[in-house]
Amino acid sequence: EHDDDERGERLSDRATDHTSASNMSLVRSVARWYQKSVHASLARYGLRYEDVIMTENPDLERALEYLPKDEYVNRQRRINRAIDLSFKHEYLPKEIQAVQEPGKFYLRDLMAEFKKLREEKELLK
Repeated sequence: EHDDDERGERLSDRATDHTSASNMSLVRSVARWYQKSVHASLARYGLRYEDVIMTENPDLERALEYLPKDEYVNRQRRINRAIDLSFKHEYLPKEIQAVQEPGKFYLRDLMAEFKKLREEKELLK
């Protein structure tokens, strides 16, 4: 009887592992679909993902201060173009949307650095 209990537990563990793997696969599939959807929406306006981060984020504010001037200017132009298109209820032409890079990150490293510095400062207080 004791062997039957162990065998049942092993089968249950395998079923749980299989279910967990299936769930992770489903989550990955949904995440990929969502990412494609977000990127398509951003490309319609010529934006990158980091262009739409809220500016009330203290790490973003610091990163923007240290962003190279040309990258900052490009960011502002993308945002202004998106605002203009939105007011006109228009999108970029399909051929221009196709060359947009909404998933290209330009602030992530700077933001991570300033987040680390901010957290260290808070720990020292």
